[in-house]
Amino acid sequence: MVLDLDDFRKFKGGDPDKIIESEKRRGNDPKLVEKIIELDETWRGLTGKIDLLNRERNTLSKSGKQIGKLMKEGKKEEAKKLKDEIAAKMQAKNAEIAAMKQTQTNAAKERDELLHKVGNYVHDTVPVGDDEDKFNKIERTWGLEGKRGYGSNDTKAAPGGGKEGGLLHHHELLSRIDGYDPERGARVAGHRAYFLKGPGVALNFALQTYAQSFLAEKGYTLLQTPYFMDKQKMGLVAELEDYNETLYHVETGNATDSKYLIATSEQPICLYHADEWLNDKELKGNPMFYAGTSTCFRKEAGKTGVDNWGIFRVHQFEKIEQFCVCHPEDSWKMHDKMIAQAEAFTKSLGLPYQVINICSGELNNAAAKKYDLEAWFPGYESIDKEKEKPHPGMRELVSCSNCLDYQSRAVEIRCGQPPKKKGKNKADEGGGFKKKGYVHMLNATLCATTRVICCILENFQTEEGVVVPEKLLPFMNKAFVKTDSKGRPHIPYTQEVKINYAKLKSESGDKKKDKKGGKKKE
Repeated sequence: MVLDLDDFRKFKGGDPDKIIESEKRRGNDPKLVEKIIELDETWRGLTGKIDLLNRERNTLSKSGKQIGKLMKEGKKEEAKKLKDEIAAKMQAKNAEIAAMKQTQTNAAKERDELLHKVGNYVHDTVPVGDDEDKFNKIERTWGLEGKRGYGSNDTKAAPGGGKEGGLLHHHELLSRIDGYDPERGARVAGHRAYFLKGPGVALNFALQTYAQSFLAEKGYTLLQTPYFMDKQKMGLVAELEDYNETLYHVETGNATDSKYLIATSEQPICLYHADEWLNDKELKGNPMFYAGTSTCFRKEAGKTGVDNWGIFRVHQFEKIEQFCVCHPEDSWKMHDKMIAQAEAFTKSLGLPYQVINICSGELNNAAAKKYDLEAWFPGYESIDKEKEKPHPGMRELVSCSNCLDYQSRAVEIRCGQPPKKKGKNKADEGGGFKKKGYVHMLNATLCATTRVICCILENFQTEEGVVVPEKLLPFMNKAFVKTDSKGRPHIPYTQEVKINYAKLKSESGDKKKDKKGGKKKE
């Protein structure tokens, strides 16, 4: 995924200063852009020099006709001498051309590698800074005031599932409803592995079905994507650091058949229209919306010690993803629409949240702008206060990014009519491109089920169980839904907290110290 190379070329109408300014906003060294321009100028300059050398070689080759003429005249010695001279000059010229071509190839290779390190254009509405705790901007909130524990040091603001009505964390609540087994999960698959059980499974499937229904009713096309991708295809849509920090490599036993498990359905959906020309007139005002359903697989490298317990941050989870392919003129309206869909879904479950405009230094390379929706986790408030977090108790549920044409350029999803070939019928008015145009692509979480389960458990815990959100009831397995003493449908507690933390840590084999992580993955 890269910017258009012509954007670095002033003679092609590009604006390198704009790229440099965007990189400065990201906190990156602008010398990278200058180096790319230098290498590109070297590459283009060598093209002219190689053409000149080729013409000189052709002229030299034509001079060989003199050899035949001298032979006919019986001047064999002169002919042999001229032949040797021409051969020596041709050899030197060929060597010079080969060396120059190698230099040009090296310049192009280094230039193209550096291109992948330059991020998308940062939008003017993105707060500039490299510390999310200081520079992220809260755009709006919903449902926070008056919620249990919010704005107060008292985490027992309402009766919860703990002793004397104290609020429990989600992993403790999962244990109380007998909804998961982390110890056996760690024994089978290591740290952050788990078995969902009974009501945990019911919540997981109910959220998936409700999320799919929610988007389908709004005109989204449902897609269940492949769970793994070819290495070459993954390389078109994944960022370089993802290979080490996020993606699982699948050994197939065939060196030419390398696979990677997907970290999000966004990755395969990026390629759904690969190498296609989309009609710009049809696309304008009529974007294509997809609802991707998949299991997601993430290493979470660099996250040792972060959200260790429970199912908030795990290696395997289900997610319903919004994805949009649209006309370039519509993408910012689509960005607002997609975060609005995520907000509507979160509201429908009754989960308090805030929408954050992510600062420039924390954006991944593909995003021109990103909103995060952070929901209220009352069980985390006291933990965050101890760590002096600026927004205690808030955890990310949704990331919503506008990637402009950064991804579509990599996979060749073009916008407009393909140019007509010469000698064929004339192009219709407005048809045919002098320069290829690309669609804009956006992605946004709707529901990462494990995280939403955590949020539901913490917000709707009572002394008797966990109240099931009304919108989720039609999709819940009725075997796990009972009625509490106040007549509310809930999942009752069936046991006290049963988590052997020492044993769990021992069986996971995770004894590494906390490492510094990279920019947040979506």
